[in-house]
Amino acid sequence: MKTKLLLILFALLFGSASVNAIELKIIDEDLTETERYTEDYLFAGEALDFQGEARDLFFFTEKMAFSGKSILALNGAARNIEINGEVNNGVKAAGRSIDINGQVKGTSFLAGERVTIGPDSQMTGDTFIGARRVAILGKHTGDMRIGAAEISIQNVIHGNVTARTGQLKISEQGKIIGNLTYHSDQELSPEEASRVTGDITFEFDEKGFYGDHMKEKSFHGPFWLSLLFKVAFIVFGLLILLFPMNKVLEKRYTRKELLSHSLWGLIPVFVYPTAIVVSILLVITLPMAAALALAFMPVLFVAKTLGLTMIGGYLADRFGLKSTSRFLYFLIGVILYSLLSLIPIFGTLLLVFVSAIGCGLILSALFNKKLA
Repeated sequence: MKTKLLLILFALLFGSASVNAIELKIIDEDLTETERYTEDYLFAGEALDFQGEARDLFFFTEKMAFSGKSILALNGAARNIEINGEVNNGVKAAGRSIDINGQVKGTSFLAGERVTIGPDSQMTGDTFIGARRVAILGKHTGDMRIGAAEISIQNVIHGNVTARTGQLKISEQGKIIGNLTYHSDQELSPEEASRVTGDITFEFDEKGFYGDHMKEKSFHGPFWLSLLFKVAFIVFGLLILLFPMNKVLEKRYTRKELLSHSLWGLIPVFVYPTAIVVSILLVITLPMAAALALAFMPVLFVAKTLGLTMIGGYLADRFGLKSTSRFLYFLIGVILYSLLSLIPIFGTLLLVFVSAIGCGLILSALFNKKLA
């Protein structure tokens, strides 16, 4: 049985033309990286100061300082993120504070308490931001969609801007060369409006995004469908945990172990969709593509269940709970995930992180050894 599973995994890895070698670093202390890598770079540890070069760069750490070069994207989560280098396929990141002063090309997704696009930054491409405070001090070329309590535009944006905010300010140095659509409880002053070259669409929003939408969704189908989906997932997850093999989840994993599993789990998380696309393009492997597509949701549900249970066990240990029930761990993880997924953009990154942890656990069981 194990041989068959290994052959399937090898087929997925071999069938993906975009999969490269991976440089993996799991370190309990700060790391300064100056090497040049031709492969993807994955890091988990206390802090990373990356001054080198890599293809895709993935990180889960307390502090990330990036002054090197990423041939493709910069992906991950950290408490503090500083980007002063060159990124050529967008930044997908979540953190408490995100500061960008480098060159970023491509579509970016940013989620945090504070997001600052600094005066020395050069961003080209569409940008999606979800945060409490957003400050745009540098030039930006491309459309922007922002959800934040406070938005300050202090430089030129070449593109259309869509915003939902409590307070939007456009300084004397700020300018939008494009259309502006915003929802807010305060309208721009005539002076600020004159700094927008295109059409301005304003919608008064006194109660904020969640207040209005929750009121609307209370009487519409999508809200109840979403609620039903969440309940179904909880039931499905509890049924999965009934299997005796899941007793391994009663162990309380450390932060290092969670990060280790998440990094290894990123491999199948990104390989699986690529394998589906490649199978479709090859035509002759269409049956395999159909099988992979049909199995995608069940695999995702299982990986998400395992990941949430491991996170719940970690939280139970941090809060000093004496229970070793994997079912309780799962419910703790579901509650935290449901709350954090309400944050725009961050919910998608969180789904990838949780699923990666679950995939990492599956890989460790498959190879019958510890990954960290």
